[in-house]
Amino acid sequence: MFPGLGDQVTGFVLLRVRAHRLLLSAAVLAVLLTTSVLAALTAFSGSVGDAALRHTLTHRSAASAALVVSASVDHEQRAEADEAVRTASRDAFDGLPVTVGKLESSGSYALPRSLQDPAARRGEPDLTHFSALDPDRTRITEGKAPAASDGTGPVQVALPVVAAEALKLKPGARLTVTDRLHDDKKQRVLVTGVYEAADRSDPYWQLDPLGGRGVRKLAFTTYGPLLTDPSVLASGALGGGQTSWLASADFATLTTGSMEGLRDASAGAPKALTAAPVFTSGVTARMSLPTVLDQLDRALLVSRSTLMIVAVQLVLLAAYALLLVARLLNSERDGERELLRARGGSRGRITSFAAIEALLLAVPAAVVAPLLAGPLTGLLAERSALSRIGLEVGAASTGTVWLVSAAVALACALAVVAPSLTAGTGGRRTRAASLPGPVRAGADLGLLLIAAVAYWQLDRQAGGGALTGDRAGNLGIDPLLVTAPALALLAGTVLTLRLLPPAARLAERRAAKGRGL
Repeated sequence: MFPGLGDQVTGFVLLRVRAHRLLLSAAVLAVLLTTSVLAALTAFSGSVGDAALRHTLTHRSAASAALVVSASVDHEQRAEADEAVRTASRDAFDGLPVTVGKLESSGSYALPRSLQDPAARRGEPDLTHFSALDPDRTRITEGKAPAASDGTGPVQVALPVVAAEALKLKPGARLTVTDRLHDDKKQRVLVTGVYEAADRSDPYWQLDPLGGRGVRKLAFTTYGPLLTDPSVLASGALGGGQTSWLASADFATLTTGSMEGLRDASAGAPKALTAAPVFTSGVTARMSLPTVLDQLDRALLVSRSTLMIVAVQLVLLAAYALLLVARLLNSERDGERELLRARGGSRGRITSFAAIEALLLAVPAAVVAPLLAGPLTGLLAERSALSRIGLEVGAASTGTVWLVSAAVALACALAVVAPSLTAGTGGRRTRAASLPGPVRAGADLGLLLIAAVAYWQLDRQAGGGALTGDRAGNLGIDPLLVTAPALALLAGTVLTLRLLPPAARLAERRAAKGRGL
């Protein structure tokens, strides 16, 4: 309808930009910095939460995050019991990949009295038991691993290093142990080697009553377990003992958004195992994962509240800078707007100019900020201890980062051109009426009081973050506590602005008196 009108508008806007390029460059820089930092904080918050969750469950809380099951099961039912534990484990970890380790043990056996110190032979005998340990969790340090039994010769075993030293036994030694429940049942043993736990911190050693240490001294002194081939325990030649399982999950794909489902699934695992038909004679199942997830959830809330405190302060400082630029830009363009109105420029046309300028400010920041979020977060991880927990900016956070960047960039751009938009919709600008002195003083005092109370409440948390709880006991982020430092900053700024003019006048009077002398 109006050929060339779009080109004319674009050309006019570019001329306006060129005329005020210094102020607009400052505005672009402020919008870009604000958007980039907030986008990086968003990416960092999501990435560090996921990385910390996975690292904690895989390392520091790996033992607590595992499902430990123990039961006395007949040889004929061990396959059924094993399948029941594996099924319950998959359900307990909400579909995550699961690894199940097993430890089969015999009943308790008494060691020969000849291995005790003469002074201790009048008391209780030293005890031991046979176990089929996972070969990947042990390391043979002397001799060789025990072989399968042929049913006629002695049972081949390997002793823990600590037990071998205490009992003064070496590979090649032979001894006879006695079943504690049946004194007439004795078992010949051939020591073929000495072993130690490959990693005592491995959660697998929760299945061993001795914890991989090789000896335990309580009412009885117990050495072991005697490492033997699984076929020996499967043959039924040894006294019946317990079978234990440890199920651990691969948390590599776990995110903070999946914590609730994992918590609910893991909470029901012990009851599901107790109800399994194969464990009618009794089963012990423990899983501390729900408690660990509750603790991690609180820690993540504290971390997020801390980041929100930083973000709110950044937003406040950015608002100061943007409003200053907006005020200067608006004052520079008062004459242009009056000239446009005098030449018949409509309100819509003037407003459209400001809207186009807002897009020129917002689009570069909205595009560049998400692209910088990844490198900024990676740089932060490399320069700190966060690299040890595998901090990565995942694809899952990309959509959120782009959304936050677009919203922040648009808000910043609108803050810069808002005065121009307002002026474009009205007539000649008039000076706003000042508020009465008592009203301003009351508002200032109210701001100071709110800031002081909020900061005092935040300080009382003593490192607990800006958290609050509802009547049901659920924790959440307290908005007042999050804004407390920003309110203190704002109150300090207002107080400075209010006190600066009287202080300047007082200094001027003193200077005038000094000149009069």
